[in-house]
This record gives sequence, structure tokens and C-alpha cells, in this order.
Amino acid sequence: MSHTHNLANHKLAVLLLAIFVVSISSTDSIAKDDNYPDKPIIIVVPFSPGGSTDIQARLVAKGLSERVGQPVIVENRPGAGGSIGAKAVASAGADGYTLLFASTSSLVSEPVLRSGGNVDVLKDFAPVTQITDMPFVFVVSSKSRHTALDSVIAEGKKQPSALTYASWGSGSAGHLLGEMFKQTTKTDSLHVPYKGEALGIADIIGGQITMMFFTPVNMAHISNGSVRPLAVTGAKRMSPLPNVPTFVELGYAGISLPMWFGFVAPAKTPMAVISYLNKEINHSLSSPQFVQAAQTMGVTIVGSTPAQFTERIQTDAKLVAELARTANIKMDN
Repeated sequence: MSHTHNLANHKLAVLLLAIFVVSISSTDSIAKDDNYPDKPIIIVVPFSPGGSTDIQARLVAKGLSERVGQPVIVENRPGAGGSIGAKAVASAGADGYTLLFASTSSLVSEPVLRSGGNVDVLKDFAPVTQITDMPFVFVVSSKSRHTALDSVIAEGKKQPSALTYASWGSGSAGHLLGEMFKQTTKTDSLHVPYKGEALGIADIIGGQITMMFFTPVNMAHISNGSVRPLAVTGAKRMSPLPNVPTFVELGYAGISLPMWFGFVAPAKTPMAVISYLNKEINHSLSSPQFVQAAQTMGVTIVGSTPAQFTERIQTDAKLVAELARTANIKMDN
């Protein structure tokens, strides 16, 4: 009886060992994912070529390609505030070969503010990594009589109808920041949406519009003296503008909506592939070319985990939803 019992225990032990070995080899094959990647990876940029989103995506694509030994191709699919490109990636194969290079605009503002069913970010995508944070610069025309933020605010309180602010469309980051400005400073101003950031800047330069929050990719307008920077969003001063104070320093911490950029994959992409991409993309952020470009554009390199990026998306979605509710902001349909 004892011999039979021992034999049964031995067989059970052998069976458990076999299951363990199969489990280990199976996990290893998932991690390697049959030599992933063994074909080109496509990065969809949901905006036009040449902007800060596109520039960052192409730099990461170059570094990632060198890391993984496969071509990494950038495809621009602009339109509808980023939702056209986002939808294309959401419906792509969940195999790690199609990624979306997204921003606050396409992953937060669009889904939160536009009615009529866009993508459900955390249902349709698997966050990979946030790569950068981009502050905004608050500017007036160089012809403007305002040389400091308090001067603009004083006029806004004295003559509520005197101030106008430009943005690159209803629901854009420029629009959201303009509403934050109004709420935080307790002033009023008229929102003037344009079909692109460059068009708004042109009217700032010409003096037709009082003020604007613009992205650091437009820094040349500051360098050539066309516009005057009065403050920047973010926790610290921008390295290209060391003499321009932050809104926090000036006592207006409520004016804060950094634009971030990052990668997401279609939902149900294997976690092993997500982890692999996270590691390789984050590693490419330390390349001299990317570091130099980040300094030039005024962006801060982040390189997060998938969980940290997920949390960031959720936090900012709540912030934008609350602002949209209090300021009655909706996207143009």
C-alpha cells in the first residue's frame, strides 16, 4: 500500500514538473513572440507632417528601428482632431505592428469633448509609454502694450469685453487653457478659434487678437521678436526661455494643462509585446538626437511605464471633463 502510495506521489510529481516545464517554455515563447518583430512596424501620427507630434514620432521611429532591426514607418493620417488616425489603429491587428503616436488632444480632448462616439481610449487601446511633456507659452503681440501677465489680467477685469484669445479650434488645448485662464484669473475674454495654430499666430502678430497659448514648436516667432512671451505652463521654466516665469511662480497654478505625447497599441496586444516596446522606445529617448530635439522644442522627456501612462490618461480625462462641464466646452462637429 505504501509502495503504491509512493508511486502515485512520484507520478504526480513528474506530472507537475512536466506542466511547470511546459509553462516556462510557453511563457518564454510569448515573451519572444516568435521573434517579434520580424516585419516593419507602422507608427500612425494622427496629424499633418512637420509639427511637434510628427517630429517626435520620426525621431523615435529612427531610434526604435535601430534597436529592433526592422523598418519603423511613420504614416500621417490627419483629420478630426486626431480621431481618424486613432480609429485606424484601434481597428488594426493587436500584434504590435501598428502603433498610434498620440497626444493629449487625440487621447483626452477628442474622446471627452466630442459627442457622437469616438474611440474609448482605455477600452480600444493598450498604453505603451508616455515619452514627453510639452508646456505651452502664453504670448501677446510684440506691438502689445502688455509687458507682463498682471497687465493683461488688470485689463480683463477693468474691461471684460476687451480681451480676445486665439486657439486652433474648439476643444483644442489652446481653447482649454484659455478657459482655465478665465476661471483662474476671474476675467473674461472672447475665444476666437482658427483652423490651425499658424493662422492664430498670424493674427496675434498683427495685433488683431490679444493673446494666445501656443506650443514651443513656434519658438521662432519669439526669437524674431514677432510675439512677446509673458508666462509658461508647467512646473518649471522652459530651458529655451529661462527669463519667462511660470504661471505657478506668478500665483496662477490653476492654469496648467501640459500637452503630453506617447504611444498606444490596439487593445488586446500581448503584454509581452507591450513590455518589449516600452523598453525599446524608452531606450531610444536617450539618443543624442532625441535629447537635442527635446531641448530645442522645449519638451521634457518622460519615458513612463504602461501603468503610469494609463493613470495619466485617466487623470487628465477627469480634469478636461470637469473643465468642459464648468465652461460648457464642446468640440466642433
